[in-house]
Amino acid sequence: QILKEALRMYPTAPAIAKRALANTAIGEGGKYTIHKRNMIILHALAMHRDKSVWGEDADEFNPEHFSREAERALPPNAFKPFGTGQRACIGRQFALQEAMLTLAMVLQRFKLVDHANYQLKVKEALTIKPEGFRIKVVPRAPAALRARPGATIADPAASQVAGALAVPLAASHAARHGTSLLVLHGSNLGSAEDLARQLAEAGEARGFSTTLASLDDYAERLPAAGAVAIVSASYNGTAPDNAVEFWRWLESADGSLNGVAYSVFGCGNTDWASTYQAVPRRIDERLVELGAERVHARGEGDAREDMDGAFQDWADALWPALTRRFDLKADADAPAKAEPLYTLEELPPPQTSGLVESLGAVAMRVAANDELQTLDGETPSDRSTRHVELLLPEGVNYNAGDHLSVVPRNGAAQVERAMKRFGFERDAHVRLHATAGRKAFLPVDEVIAVERLLGDYVELQDVATRKQIATMAAHTRCPVTQKAFGALTGSDEATAAHYKSQVLVPRKSVLDLLEEFPACELPFASYLEMLSPLSPRYYSISSSPKVDSGRCSVTVGVVRAPARSGRGTFEGVCSNFLARAEPGDTVHGFVRATTADGFGLPEDPQRPIIMVGPGTGLAPFRGFLQDRAAQKAKGATLGSAMLFFGCRHPQQDFIYGEQLQGWAKEGIVELHTAFSRAGGRKAYVQDLIREQGAAVWKLLAAGATVYVCGDGSRMEPDVRRTLSDMAREHGEDSDAWMEKMIASQRYVLDVWAGN
Repeated sequence: QILKEALRMYPTAPAIAKRALANTAIGEGGKYTIHKRNMIILHALAMHRDKSVWGEDADEFNPEHFSREAERALPPNAFKPFGTGQRACIGRQFALQEAMLTLAMVLQRFKLVDHANYQLKVKEALTIKPEGFRIKVVPRAPAALRARPGATIADPAASQVAGALAVPLAASHAARHGTSLLVLHGSNLGSAEDLARQLAEAGEARGFSTTLASLDDYAERLPAAGAVAIVSASYNGTAPDNAVEFWRWLESADGSLNGVAYSVFGCGNTDWASTYQAVPRRIDERLVELGAERVHARGEGDAREDMDGAFQDWADALWPALTRRFDLKADADAPAKAEPLYTLEELPPPQTSGLVESLGAVAMRVAANDELQTLDGETPSDRSTRHVELLLPEGVNYNAGDHLSVVPRNGAAQVERAMKRFGFERDAHVRLHATAGRKAFLPVDEVIAVERLLGDYVELQDVATRKQIATMAAHTRCPVTQKAFGALTGSDEATAAHYKSQVLVPRKSVLDLLEEFPACELPFASYLEMLSPLSPRYYSISSSPKVDSGRCSVTVGVVRAPARSGRGTFEGVCSNFLARAEPGDTVHGFVRATTADGFGLPEDPQRPIIMVGPGTGLAPFRGFLQDRAAQKAKGATLGSAMLFFGCRHPQQDFIYGEQLQGWAKEGIVELHTAFSRAGGRKAYVQDLIREQGAAVWKLLAAGATVYVCGDGSRMEPDVRRTLSDMAREHGEDSDAWMEKMIASQRYVLDVWAGN
């Protein structure tokens, strides 16, 4: 009713063009003359608001306009949201069904929030639609949809329905009397066939000898022995595809069908009023004309109403009718007590991976995943940095500066490569058996998908070691391949140099070498034994619990570049795993305090701090600044803070730029940015520190702590050298001064090896 009322108020196609085939007149008394080939426009929007038809509330949204009684009282052609005549939209029923399914699925999972107090504004184009309509959705709490073990049907009405039709294959059958029951169906989309199948199963449980077939299968040969039940639909007044031959035979038959005992149930839809039930009605009429015996009145089911209920009512009355007609025992129309078709065994959740369990990782739901770099415009970036927010389960806490350890999953492309190399189909499963006395990290003695084994448990991109290459050589019979492997596995300097240039520098994995040398016959079990367990990756948390203790964020530089091996693209395992995660997805991880002692904000907020973090090294300092902003909002007095941030270009990768500038305006931090590719002189964070030497030294003299996060192979040594030089310029022994800074936890690091 609601959908139809919406279509009445605002039909999607509000105007329909029609051309006259002959001179005619329309309107009361032929008021309007329409000449042949003249075109008129039927205005459905006005027609649907005709107060003489719809009442004084025709301009108001009222689903009662389509109550069962009101719709039956409508004059013909009063409601035409899908056009009219033979060229009307044949997909109208599908559109309504799709809309109902979509609404049901959305409302089941989400609450709809009219956050903008939207007022309807109609946008007119080829169709009409609401302009600027936006709505927010909030996930509903998951419902308990599982039945308790041993639960039974408590509703008497439900029990009766179950007794009538829902007879499981494993049910105890009634005493078999063996009366033949032929169940025939005519169906295009499967609905009539499904009802026929239910009827056949119910008949079998009542002791009948049932056969299920299409109407075409029994054209010209309806049996005189036993009963025939027909379930058929109509399609625009014509027979379903699997009933065409039966229909032709029935219409042209001139013989007698004496002895055929039958009943018909028709499936239809009153939206097609002119052809509703046309085929099943005609089948019923024609069978009687040919002398068949109608043992039970024809039933009708309307897809707009309760089709299943109508079918069940018809079937409930069919069984007693057949019992009387064939003089069966009185209990033949009642099914034997049915045992459940399925029994449920509840199992613990499947393992995510051995790594998840061993690390104590917990499930965290992705709340947001946004791109931080500018990928369009005049100077688009060719890299990606993602801001990923995760909802923390109860009991998981963190502090600004901590790490989030993420358990990743290998990308589909890598997994497919490995499966293809070893000849596995996508849905292949295996069972591993471990040698007694040896410790295995892979799941053993259980069936597991190869895709999951390679995706969740092992490192696929580690550089191949010489020991692994020697194992590959041992499984190679090809002389050429053996020679190539031998040149990589020796212990002399020349072999070591060759291994470095051919494998180590280009970072070739075992899989790369297997693809490069297809003659290697390494067994899959040996390949698995070579591989290391998939390791968690650590990311600096880029948020503060003072903003939201139930949510944390990480800032992920996505590693994706041409592979040094020359074979396709290298993708970082975890960064791409997180980049692919969508809101609502689950990620497994755990919080770990930073290994660098002292990498956290001072307990005294007035103590000055100096932060150095180019690129994603900014991550922990965003958390620091959120923390300081929250403290200031509560009235705390903050000490001075300097942030030295570096990136390539202000229009490309100045991540969190607006937030940083906002905090600078509020006095939370003094911001200094270095751009290495913005034109002019290249600048790096150590250059900015040198330029701000006086201010930096003033804070150091006041007891400031220096935090450095980022590349530990080049950036951090340059920053350390710059600060040591500054100390020397102020009369300090630079080495002793730096050692003292480190010992007193005033120079603390959260760094990683550069690529």
